Amino acid sequence: MTWPDVEGGLRTYLRADAAVSALCAQRVFFGVPRKGARFPLVTVQRIGGGDDPSEVPIDRALVQVDCWGAFADETAHVRPNKAGAFALAAAVRDALSAIRGATDIGEDVIAYGANVVSSQWLPDADDRPRYSLTVDLTARALVA
Repeated sequence: MTWPDVEGGLRTYLRADAAVSALCAQRVFFGVPRKGARFPLVTVQRIGGGDDPSEVPIDRALVQVDCWGAFADETAHVRPNKAGAFALAAAVRDALSAIRGATDIGEDVIAYGANVVSSQWLPDADDRPRYSLTVDLTARALVA
């Protein structure tokens, strides 16, 4: 049995979405890059979920998608752009709401639905703007 790479598929899917990429280019990662990070960006991280050990493995993944905004002045880290982070979170929500039925999201993953369970304003310790979305995603690996 093959299990889907839900995080990889979701990263590929969000990078390909026109509205998301218009706001953050291809900056969708598994974590904030340690060096040279350019904002705004999106991070994708699995935080839980379960599986269905049926004939075709179905993964019910709980995924955290963080939508990071930029500062108005990145060099001085002043005036966080909350509106920019909100716009990015809205674009990600819209992209996720389009996952209905059997949707190829990339990385050989077929998704059957994505539900944003919660959305939270969660700036980091440096007051960098961030919205954190918790997403319930049902998927399976593409079977050739």
